[in-house]
Amino acid sequence: MSLTEKFKYISPRENAGSMASNRFDFQKNWAICKLIELTNSGVDFLLAFEYHEDIIVLDSVNNPTKIDFYQIKTKDKGTYSLSNILTKKKLKKGDGGSILGKLYQNKLNFDSETKSLNIVSNNRFSIKSIKENRLVICCKELDDKEKLEIEENLKAELSIQWLHEFLDVIFLHNSELTIEHHNEITKDKLNKLIESLYHTDVKYNPSLAYRTIFDEVNRRNNIERKINNFEELIHFKSISKDDFDRMLKIVVSEPDKLKLAKNRLFDRLDNAGVSIPLRRKLSEAWKDVQIEYLSLNNDFFNQCVNSINKVIDNNIDELYGAVWENLDKLYVLLLQQKEIQNQKIYTEYFLKMVILKELYNEE
Repeated sequence: MSLTEKFKYISPRENAGSMASNRFDFQKNWAICKLIELTNSGVDFLLAFEYHEDIIVLDSVNNPTKIDFYQIKTKDKGTYSLSNILTKKKLKKGDGGSILGKLYQNKLNFDSETKSLNIVSNNRFSIKSIKENRLVICCKELDDKEKLEIEENLKAELSIQWLHEFLDVIFLHNSELTIEHHNEITKDKLNKLIESLYHTDVKYNPSLAYRTIFDEVNRRNNIERKINNFEELIHFKSISKDDFDRMLKIVVSEPDKLKLAKNRLFDRLDNAGVSIPLRRKLSEAWKDVQIEYLSLNNDFFNQCVNSINKVIDNNIDELYGAVWENLDKLYVLLLQQKEIQNQKIYTEYFLKMVILKELYNEE
């Protein structure tokens, strides 16, 4: 059975744990840094979110044969010991799995396809036999006592027959990201990647580039639909090498077009004498609108844009009033569209800003 076929029959484990917003953002920033690392390496890849593990990386989007599994852990203070990752979590009804036990279950599900099992932490791992500070520790480097501790705990937890080569695929990572500054560190890494791939004098907005890619990662990470096959995993929960390359090209080239479109639209509003409060609300909404126009494969946003253009096309001959009068009229008509009525994502002024952009066909 191929790896892609296995995804149809092996369901991801339930993940009911909660995490503070900053911890989730740390994980998403780590994923962006991983995308940067993979891009710099030149290899093909497919990085998927919250599927069998926090992050998984497959070696191909077309015919994958190997997977790297990553479990991301954060804590404010202290270090992670072997005991921390081998102790089973206490639940209201019995014991849950240990950190390493849950991670190792992936090896049991995808034996020949597992390339590595990785625990990533913002703090270092305190391993007695490893004296120096290391960013990466392979468990085969541990001393015999520590190896035996891992063996005995995983044998008991998972009821498996142990092989010493199992340790060859288990890695402990001390991330360069910190809880306090993961946004800034990731933004810096992204800027360096863009400058290395394109001309050093390329004009782009670093903050907009970072926010656009972070929002795309956030959107794919947070999709909670059931994934039934590999094709759905690619479309809804993953970023491929080609996807990331397109994202980078968009954040370098498209913002100038959007800035020009914004300037033209607000010149039109100013010339029409739009009120200052309305102008400020629309200007604030534009910050989110431009992110959506820069996003890849945002099906719902594209549906909304299609609905807006349908309303405009059906009523174009009735738009005789001032800019804001036409805007209000189109907005009322848009609210009659079923997909708009049922959505709770986009605000009134977000939708009005999109209406303006589509109405005046600003590219």
